[in-house]
Amino acid sequence: MVALKVHPAKGLILLACLLCFAQAIFAQPGQKNTNRPDTTTKIDSATISRNLTKLAKDSVNKIRKSDTTVAVLINRIEGYTLMLNQTMSVLKRGFDTTRISASIPLTDSSLTLIKRNIATLGRTPNIHDVYTNKVMLEQLERQLKGWQDDLFRYYGRLVNISDTMATIRRDTSMRNIPEEDELYGFYVGQIANLIQKYRQVDSANRKNLIQLGLLQNRVANRYIDVTNLLEDMDYQLSGFTGRMFNRDYSYLWHSGDQDLAKRPRDFIAVLHSSIHKSVKVLTIFLAVQWPVFIIWILIAIFFTLWVYNNIRRIRRHHDNAEAEAILKHSKYLYQFPVACTLVFVATLASMLSVKYPILFTELTWAVIVIPLSIILRQYLPRILFRYWLVLLGLLFLYCLNNLLIEATFVEEWGLFLGALSAIFLGAYLLKATANSTFSQPRHTRFIIWTMIAMSCFALLLVISARVTAAKIIGASSVINTVMAMSLFIFVEILMEAVYLQVEANKDSSTFISFTDYQQIKSKLQTFLAAIAIIGWLMLVARNLYIYDTIYEAIADFLVKSRTIGNTAFTFGSIIVFLLVIWVATIITQLIAYLFGNTGQTAAPSKKVKLGSAMLLVKLAVLAIGILVAFAASGIPMDKLAIVIGALGVGIGFGLQNIVNNLVSGIILAFEKPIEVGDVIELGTRSGVVKEIGIRSSKISAYDGSEVIVPNGDLISQQLINWTLSSRTRRVELIIGVGYGSDVAQVTDILKKAMEGREGILTNPAPLVFLYQFGDNSINFRLFFWIGDLGTAGQLQSDVLTTIYENLQKAGIEIPYPQTDLHIRSVDPGVLKQWGSIDPEKQA
Repeated sequence: MVALKVHPAKGLILLACLLCFAQAIFAQPGQKNTNRPDTTTKIDSATISRNLTKLAKDSVNKIRKSDTTVAVLINRIEGYTLMLNQTMSVLKRGFDTTRISASIPLTDSSLTLIKRNIATLGRTPNIHDVYTNKVMLEQLERQLKGWQDDLFRYYGRLVNISDTMATIRRDTSMRNIPEEDELYGFYVGQIANLIQKYRQVDSANRKNLIQLGLLQNRVANRYIDVTNLLEDMDYQLSGFTGRMFNRDYSYLWHSGDQDLAKRPRDFIAVLHSSIHKSVKVLTIFLAVQWPVFIIWILIAIFFTLWVYNNIRRIRRHHDNAEAEAILKHSKYLYQFPVACTLVFVATLASMLSVKYPILFTELTWAVIVIPLSIILRQYLPRILFRYWLVLLGLLFLYCLNNLLIEATFVEEWGLFLGALSAIFLGAYLLKATANSTFSQPRHTRFIIWTMIAMSCFALLLVISARVTAAKIIGASSVINTVMAMSLFIFVEILMEAVYLQVEANKDSSTFISFTDYQQIKSKLQTFLAAIAIIGWLMLVARNLYIYDTIYEAIADFLVKSRTIGNTAFTFGSIIVFLLVIWVATIITQLIAYLFGNTGQTAAPSKKVKLGSAMLLVKLAVLAIGILVAFAASGIPMDKLAIVIGALGVGIGFGLQNIVNNLVSGIILAFEKPIEVGDVIELGTRSGVVKEIGIRSSKISAYDGSEVIVPNGDLISQQLINWTLSSRTRRVELIIGVGYGSDVAQVTDILKKAMEGREGILTNPAPLVFLYQFGDNSINFRLFFWIGDLGTAGQLQSDVLTTIYENLQKAGIEIPYPQTDLHIRSVDPGVLKQWGSIDPEKQA
């Protein structure tokens, strides 16, 4: 049998011809063809030819269409399959809802506790209790809002998957099934696999949508409960402000009041229930807000490592005596590093932690006052330290009183005695501080007078049976005094940390170290004092529970839109703009000190670290400050373009010199022809580069003056930099000896005076040349190299001293300038007259 290779199109044409031929042959006369109309049709050769041609064309078109579309369909199926596999992998991993599901029971416990607190508020509701409920509700609201955002994000991803599945389902091109057997089988297999993947992904997606919807419903229900309770707490707090100074309890002398509404509960029972409830609230709060404490722990670790590293570097760069003298200026950090770290972090937390439960706030105060007492015991006089302990006793009394959820007669008498004790303590403190030579903080007497005034007011309130107001005012008087002391120590600790940072980055004497510290302190004092005062006022407002009211009033005033002409602005945007610019300016002024770039070294032996790169850092900080100021204040950036355009016009008219100096400063920073610490000569001036500024640079001259040089002069003029690549320098001396001296002996003496001397380099070796025959001496020229040009003056003096002594010992004369007068002719009369003079008579 022979196999024939036939083209498919030709084969189909041949097959069609055979079929037609068979039909024509096997058709009987009179028999009706079911494929034709019931009429007698004459089949001629032309009709057969047309039918065969049409059938052939249809077959060829069908084959060509199958060839061109199957590859596209297969690629599309593979793409859909790959996409479904990736989607299925995502759905199998699921979304991170385990954390939310696991935290819902804790949220339910918190809500149950808060509802119980609200339901069991005493007959004299404790404002601290109400405020704690509000704080807890705000924390829960923030947490639930975050969960809702996460769930909505997950839901959006599931909806996108559903849309993708719908797109696959609507793709009608997948229905074009090829007719060839081989392609048909392969295509059907691919489609079956795709359908199976589709069903799996669709089922998993529907399951995730249902689970996510149920979880969203649970979170939404709790969010609604929290918002409703929060509105109730806001209403109670707003109502409390109006009735704060109303009488809310019995008078001190009416302890047997029979009014059931005024009858007190037992103090021990109230105390027990109050502490139990506060501990539960604190436990829940810590479970919810634990990341905040991790942040504070990390800040404490960073601060400790920063201080320890600076102390270690100071000890490494200085000998023991000098290091101790430098470190003694940081009296708090150096002697009490752990206590100072606790005071620093806890005080910072108390200022920034605006809304925390009352028990957590009181524990923060405990973390502050215990290490603070350890520090003050070392520096306060004995009598003042005793008064400090009494103040801490009053603080403990008021902290315990703040936890009580209901007023009792014991609490009322405690408030009375506490206010009275605070008044007497303030009087004694005024007397003790007036007679003490101890260096006190600047506003000490003002703080004491404030405590006395608030305690007197609290005493009047408790006498008039206004217990709630007396509790708030009395506690605030003591707490504000304690926090004022902690803020003072906080500022001192921060100043000392900056001082250690400066000293760790430069090599200087003890006196210069203290001088630099005083300069830094004067620069930082205004900034830190402003922060401390603002922080203290915030603490006062929070302790008096007027912080929210003041904050809302100030916020409304600052964010209210105002217009001048067509320009709209707010006072808040102006304040933010000026504040950011001010802070950026302060940072640029202090950044050099923070990295040891003070220019105060007594004898510069090396270039300062970072050098002229400080200029780039300053420019970057200032530029970022300007951009942040524009962005934070809400000023459109197109306004900045207008300002830049106006600046360009100003440059064209009269600011060329300023811009020239500015650009020259940038060139100095990048090209680095000079760096901070270099010894340079500019014209007739020489000195050490102290600072490379944005517009001008400072040169510390050797006579103690500071020369301000515009940066443009440093670029345009010839400048000698003695320390550009190294600090080595060649010293030249000229020595003259008398005529008749032994040249070889003199040369040997001069060489020995330089060889083997400490500070003079052996490579290149010292050289001695016979230089010239002068009018009065034979001159020798000496050359030697020194490793540090800072020692040039001392070495030159030592070499000259040795040469002089050795020449004297050798009997070699060092001539001084002299002139011989030769008289060629004199008048004889003058000589006769000169000879007749009697020397004895002249004498």
